[in-house]
Amino acid sequence: MSKAMRKSYLTLLALIVSLGFGYSQTNRSLIRSGDKEMEMENYASAVYFYSQVINRLAGGNEDLMYHPYSVNAFYKSNPKGGPKEFEPPVDPKTDDELVVLHKLSDAYRLVNDYENAEKWYAIAVQHPKEEFPYAKYFYGYSLMKNGKYEEAKQQFEQTMENLSEDNLYHELAREKLGNCDFALEDNENMTNATVEMLDTIINNGTTSFGMMYHRKGLLFSSARSDSTAPEEYEYAEDIYNSDVFLTERSKDGSFSTPQWFEGNVNSMAIEGGAALSPDGKAMYFTRVNPLNHKETGIYVTRYFNGRWTEPFKLGEDINKDGFKSMTPSLADDGETLYYSSNRPGGMGGMDIWMTTINEDGETTDPVNLGDLVNTKEDEITPFYHPNSKTLYFSSEGHIGFGGQDVFKTTINPVTEWWDAPVNVGKPVNSPRDDAYFIWGDDMQEGYFSSDRDNCGECDSLRTLNMHCNSIYRIERPAIEITISGYVFDFDTDEPIPNAKVAFKDVRGELEPVVLNADEEGYYERTLRVNEEYFIKSTKKKYFADASIKNTLGIVETTNLMQDFYLTKIPTGEIEIKGIEYDFDAATLRESSKKELDKLVEFLELNSNLKIEIRSHTDERGRDAYNLDLSERRAQSVVDYLVDNGISRERLQPKGLGETEPAIVTNDAGEELELTPEYIYSLDDEEQQEEYHQRNRRTAFKVLAE
Repeated sequence: MSKAMRKSYLTLLALIVSLGFGYSQTNRSLIRSGDKEMEMENYASAVYFYSQVINRLAGGNEDLMYHPYSVNAFYKSNPKGGPKEFEPPVDPKTDDELVVLHKLSDAYRLVNDYENAEKWYAIAVQHPKEEFPYAKYFYGYSLMKNGKYEEAKQQFEQTMENLSEDNLYHELAREKLGNCDFALEDNENMTNATVEMLDTIINNGTTSFGMMYHRKGLLFSSARSDSTAPEEYEYAEDIYNSDVFLTERSKDGSFSTPQWFEGNVNSMAIEGGAALSPDGKAMYFTRVNPLNHKETGIYVTRYFNGRWTEPFKLGEDINKDGFKSMTPSLADDGETLYYSSNRPGGMGGMDIWMTTINEDGETTDPVNLGDLVNTKEDEITPFYHPNSKTLYFSSEGHIGFGGQDVFKTTINPVTEWWDAPVNVGKPVNSPRDDAYFIWGDDMQEGYFSSDRDNCGECDSLRTLNMHCNSIYRIERPAIEITISGYVFDFDTDEPIPNAKVAFKDVRGELEPVVLNADEEGYYERTLRVNEEYFIKSTKKKYFADASIKNTLGIVETTNLMQDFYLTKIPTGEIEIKGIEYDFDAATLRESSKKELDKLVEFLELNSNLKIEIRSHTDERGRDAYNLDLSERRAQSVVDYLVDNGISRERLQPKGLGETEPAIVTNDAGEELELTPEYIYSLDDEEQQEEYHQRNRRTAFKVLAE
């Protein structure tokens, strides 16, 4: 943007702001102005206009409050000396007063001023109006955000009584009742963690949020008076929009004075939520039109030839026209981009989406993370932690403490998709909005943003009682993760003394470790944080048992439990169920290959075993032919196993033709040998055919271990 364009932009802003002070407007005109600001999501400005109406109707003067313009802007001082007392009308007399009472309640809530929202809704619910049918729900919501859970429950219960079950707000009220109950249980998931607000070096102005790691320190976004921005970027004498800053961190943990980020990231718009690529050569960030918050998109700038290029807005795949896209986060592969958007195809509100992006900014069609992660309410600020392979994000739709809570999810190994999220609990989460959560590599220290405390400077500037976003540090002491359990005999449940338990790092970065269980079959070992382990228990004359355990995302001292159950190796053969061949041939059918894949896994687990593959036929056909057919069938099984990675030296094919009939157990518990004589003695032809099929079997027998 040229300097002349910036000046024109400043002139436009000054004109817009001056309208709130210089013109004497009618009440209806003020209401229309407030409605327009609500439509553009400029809720602080809507509070200003609606407040003027209430003040006029109450006979007050017209300079009730300093025009806030935007909660993402910083205001130096109030030339009129601070706010005046401003209370809701106890008994609104006119329709205008009643309408604005409800509208101002909504505006206070949407600007996150829940103290005032609670106060105004308390009067509004006593004066219901048909076009505001959900005032009770929003009153309960404001009480909940103020930590008044029992009072909030009463409003939610009344909301459910007044609305049909198919009404969205009936369902929302039921869910918020769950939030209140959850919060009253006092869930301290991080009991040893400590949280502190960073000092005014970082938390200066009306908002500071969205820390992200940078090779020199930390990036964050803030609207602040001590901005180091070039003079031409300032809006006016008393207003600063949110920009991206860099603060360097020294070895003692202290932060340097934040510097306005170099290059072209910052502009006259609102910038926030910046994320660097793993190589530090690309920065993705959110940019918001300060005049219309609905115009919110993700931009990228790249570091090339010693400087940051002019940012460009990502394409329609990400920034769908008419919808918000915001808060980008890159995975450690530098290609997978997570972000939040209210684009079509989601669960409702803002959802978490993912896409892949190349160095030219080209993206693939975004994929919604689905209804386990996303809800009909807002999910925002994703952060992928590479060491623990955990995705953190904030949600208001999952059960929590009342506002936006931080949740975590990992990939489920069975579904190969994101699992049901877990609330990270106190002290990170509170009744207020907690978001932009990040962890360091070792998960000993992290940061998040929250509006749980009142603003410092901005509280005294206007009648808005803002809980502005501030940045908090979370620290936890070193933790110890152990795993313990017993090794049992599968059939008897008796402990197996001195069984081996081997630990192998799934990523292949650590040396394998083998230990012996004690005489009681008990074992125990310390594990490292953010690792995945393949654990196998073995004992001579037993088949092995195994499990996969991980310590990803564990943030408290924890003992994992894992027992193993080993089955004794039988002396006879073990039938491989479901093995079928083409008629009168040794060709394996596709269904048989699926069963043999299970045998491959079994042999990989029991890598010490040598086995004999045994193929049998029924008695129909010539003896010599049956023997030859069974040998070819046994060989085809061996060949399949070898093709799938099993060493041929561990396998020995053997065709037995019809020489060893199967043995079955009847209903009386008697063992029966399925000889031709016995089969043909049966009157039931179907049972005869079933027993012929039982004889046409493939099995294996352990030769050595």
